[in-house]
Amino acid sequence: MFKNIIGICLAYCLFSFCSCNENSVSNVSSVNNNNNDFKYPLNLNSYWYYGTRNFIFDLRPDSINIYFTTDTLYGYGNAKINKDTVVNSDTLTQIRNVHSLSGHPNSSVELFRQTDSGLVRAAYYSNASNFGPFRQMNNLIFSINGNNFSDLNELLGFVKNENYQADTSLIFDDPPITVLKYPLTLNTEWEMINSATLSINKRYVNFENVTVNAGTFYCLKIRKDFSFNKAIQDTGIVYYDYFSESGMIKRDILIKDVNVSNSSGQTIGKINIKEEAFLNLYYISK
Repeated sequence: MFKNIIGICLAYCLFSFCSCNENSVSNVSSVNNNNNDFKYPLNLNSYWYYGTRNFIFDLRPDSINIYFTTDTLYGYGNAKINKDTVVNSDTLTQIRNVHSLSGHPNSSVELFRQTDSGLVRAAYYSNASNFGPFRQMNNLIFSINGNNFSDLNELLGFVKNENYQADTSLIFDDPPITVLKYPLTLNTEWEMINSATLSINKRYVNFENVTVNAGTFYCLKIRKDFSFNKAIQDTGIVYYDYFSESGMIKRDILIKDVNVSNSSGQTIGKINIKEEAFLNLYYISK
């Protein structure tokens, strides 16, 4: 993530959140042991509740403020490990995510495989999240690196590699996507997504304590690096996930210098976008 896993939905950077206490719900501060040798918890019937914050800032020029409300928007959601399922003779773990903002829920189902070398997403029914609905007006167009979007939800979904569709058709990742690599060694780096228009690399950059509503956790900080159209890394997208032995604890996304155009295609300004996701409550079954 949350789909929070984000949101996310667990997908790609994973958004799920979990517990340190055996067979109990946790919402109190408790620092995990400083253990670097752990895997993502895929225990059946475990669940995570999370919150999200979305906002825009640094609008340039000031005149484009009339198109936006810049107050923070809050979302919430949950993720649950439902069951193991067999697909093409492959046993996969199913994670369902449900998210809502302003009374508009959506859901996703993703299928994962845990191995000694990493956590891999093999397929999904839907990979959409809904924790970024900004309330822009007047048919504006938003663009980064030559990619145009009709709203900021669509732009955030593009950065998070989300696919918006009904969750009735199973889609296989080809190739399967390595979400995490084991063991968790600093400076480990790999290519997660590689297409003609978008490449995403992940890198383990640090271990640190992270405090959210659910407590304080010893986390691995994971950076995503983006490249568009086979060009050099885009430094305008700053993307971090924080992963612990209790799952994904926090996500921070910053997209800088998004071009804003009117319906005639004329550029009228630039904005920055921020999205935050954070663990509120979690439970891991044993």
